[in-house]
Amino acid sequence: MENQIDNFVKNAYISAFDTDSDIIKMLMLVNTKCLIDDFKQRYLFVDNNRLRDELRYYKFYGAEYNGENLLNIFLPVILGNNAGEKCDKELVELVKKYVMYFKIENKYSEYLIATLIYSELIHSLLKNPSIEYDEIMDMIKERVISLNIDMEKSNVVKFQMYRIGLIKTIDEYKDGKRNSSSDICSGLLDAIFDIYVEDRDEKYDIDSIKKVLFSLLGQKISTEIENIDFVDSMAEYTVKLKKYKINKKEYHAKANPLEIISLNEGDSIQDPILNKLTVKSKIINGNLLKINVQAKSGEYCFRFAKKS
Repeated sequence: MENQIDNFVKNAYISAFDTDSDIIKMLMLVNTKCLIDDFKQRYLFVDNNRLRDELRYYKFYGAEYNGENLLNIFLPVILGNNAGEKCDKELVELVKKYVMYFKIENKYSEYLIATLIYSELIHSLLKNPSIEYDEIMDMIKERVISLNIDMEKSNVVKFQMYRIGLIKTIDEYKDGKRNSSSDICSGLLDAIFDIYVEDRDEKYDIDSIKKVLFSLLGQKISTEIENIDFVDSMAEYTVKLKKYKINKKEYHAKANPLEIISLNEGDSIQDPILNKLTVKSKIINGNLLKINVQAKSGEYCFRFAKKS
């Protein structure tokens, strides 16, 4: 049974990379690298110092956010942890950080509830892949009703109003009626509906989520994912984290991506964030300096704008 769960975790992780969204792939790797396996307390937590520097780097190489569904960036925390309050706490804090980072605080309630629902669903499928659609809807509804989260007063009213509307929406989905909303929770409910009731083959940001859920139901995953060998190794790494076999140490360095500017083409260094990296090219185009570097995790194109 343990090996089967390991395989499901690994396949779900890999399936999330079967997407055209660079932002999902990049931030899944970022979040995976920030996980610390705490054997004594039996959970994984996010190293916030590491995340701080990872996002400093991401600012210069990362894909631009264009409103896509970011739910799968939280997958490493979900898959690496077991269900429970400690996992929920890490997800709540991570959601808060990312909605602030991308300046989408207006979607805080959506992402918070959707992430906790997603976690509940994934852990339920890992325990019982044969769970039926009505059971899933009842489980999600109960989860939404029972949510008790400390938050700033300014968010409480919006959260409660969103939750009330979502409970009604869940009842509609259970009755076979889809909601026309395009918010994050409705996207997750759409993915579940497509898998268990009627697949309409509509993508709009949920295709990657559907692939993750299908993998948990035993569907074969794609082998044509970009940089598949590295993604596979990170999936294995996540399984080892889940078993507390890594004993990852907390990050105490301070990395500055601007130091990459001083490197020349062909230079190789040991970087606190990307580990060994080599500068492949360095091009100035107007006020923009582009530096392509090769690391084990892939190729990164850093973009530095000259201050006027």
